[in-house]
Amino acid sequence: MSHDKISAAARERMAQTGEPYAAARRAVITERQAATPPPGAQWFEIAYSQSFWGRISGWLDTALFGAGPSVSGVELDPSEIRVRMGSFKLDIPRESVRSVRRSQARVGGTIGVHESGHGRWLVNGSAEGLVEITVEPPCYLERGIDTLFRRAGVHSLTVSLVDPDAFIAALEG
Repeated sequence: MSHDKISAAARERMAQTGEPYAAARRAVITERQAATPPPGAQWFEIAYSQSFWGRISGWLDTALFGAGPSVSGVELDPSEIRVRMGSFKLDIPRESVRSVRRSQARVGGTIGVHESGHGRWLVNGSAEGLVEITVEPPCYLERGIDTLFRRAGVHSLTVSLVDPDAFIAALEG
């Protein structure tokens, strides 16, 4: 949902409920995230580590960015893959996916959204359950904090998932 649509829906809710803008906006976003996915869509949660730092990261993502374990994930439908983690939002047309496989990348204690150069991105809450998606032609991220406010291409995306094998099977199927 675009910023303009969120703002309009928040203002409409303000008029109906009398809530302040921030509360109305939070409610609109929560309702949108809880909305049922399109027919044929599947949701795969991003894996978050249960280590001390993993729990801290999950709590900070939830408290500061409205993200975290309950709302970060990958939505897969017949035409598109939508990856969401905090402010990171990437839509990949399924016809652009060239390969998908379990990743053996060693990410150590790294958690979050990272560009490792040349269009390679890591989106993870854990070092476990990593899946690498190769994309051609590249997809582009909107300018934002994750891209340091520049247009960034994505050729390869590695994401940590709770059930990576089910995701791979659903994407290949």
